Amino acid sequence: MKIFITLLSSALLLATSSALAHEKVDKELDVSPTSKLSIDNMRGKLELITSETDSVRVVGTLDEEAEEFIFEKRGNTLYVEVKTPQNKGFSFSSSDSDGSDLKVYAPESMDIDVKGVSMDVSAAGFTNDFDVRLVSGNISVSDISGLIHLKTVSGNINSMRASGNGSFETVSGDITDTENTSAEGSYQAVSGDIIVESDSLSDITMQSVSGDINAILGILSHAKMTTVSGDAQLTSGLAESARVEAKSVSGDLDFEWRGDLHANFSIKSNAGGKITNRLTDDKVEKAEWGPSSTLEFKLGDATADVSATTVSGEITLSKD
Repeated sequence: MKIFITLLSSALLLATSSALAHEKVDKELDVSPTSKLSIDNMRGKLELITSETDSVRVVGTLDEEAEEFIFEKRGNTLYVEVKTPQNKGFSFSSSDSDGSDLKVYAPESMDIDVKGVSMDVSAAGFTNDFDVRLVSGNISVSDISGLIHLKTVSGNINSMRASGNGSFETVSGDITDTENTSAEGSYQAVSGDIIVESDSLSDITMQSVSGDINAILGILSHAKMTTVSGDAQLTSGLAESARVEAKSVSGDLDFEWRGDLHANFSIKSNAGGKITNRLTDDKVEKAEWGPSSTLEFKLGDATADVSATTVSGEITLSKD
């Protein structure tokens, strides 16, 4: 009898799981526009769309391995979760076409929190905190005006017209942030490139290991730029009391300055690196002993500070 019950339970569980596989969903719940939306989907595709109603609607198809679909409110948070057999030898190496394909409609003012393993995420138009964390997958957003935190280990991040301060992180993917109208931004990549274009960003941090950095900005008040073997290029103006710091190991650092400059410049190169000065007639001074060299000079009222250091790369200063 016990064997029969066990077999029956197993059969029911298998039937339930099979019933959910690629099941179409269309569910809706009323919410407060200021509440939080938490989405947890292991793999597939997710599109977040703003809604003019005070409700959240989920439309799409569930993962072929889905065991349970959760769509419920707990406190001030609405949870959307597709449960899959994480601990039963299930592999996420298959294509995203086998995963969930979901569209989520939500009020633009909701806090958004998304987690996934192998999933592509796209969104536009949300005005509050926006947080996406993935292991593998691309993130594409536009017109986000709240605080932004986008992180993926293996995937690209693409942001357009963000107006909220943002943090962007990836290991092997590229980061592209264009038409940003916020004041602050932080960008971290390991082997991927970082591209930033903004007239508004004035406080920025950019870090890369082997990828290149290319930033075209307006007037900077604070900037830190670090790379190991990748090259970095910064085009911008300088605020009256700006502080700019850049470091590289073997990568080149290229600065193209715009507008009037009132700054102290302190440039250093070690172990055979090179310094090229196209801003002034000041000459690079070679060390009496060893391969290091320095360049120090002032422009205008010298109220800002610019420092750059490289071990074996080349540092170039010029006027855009």
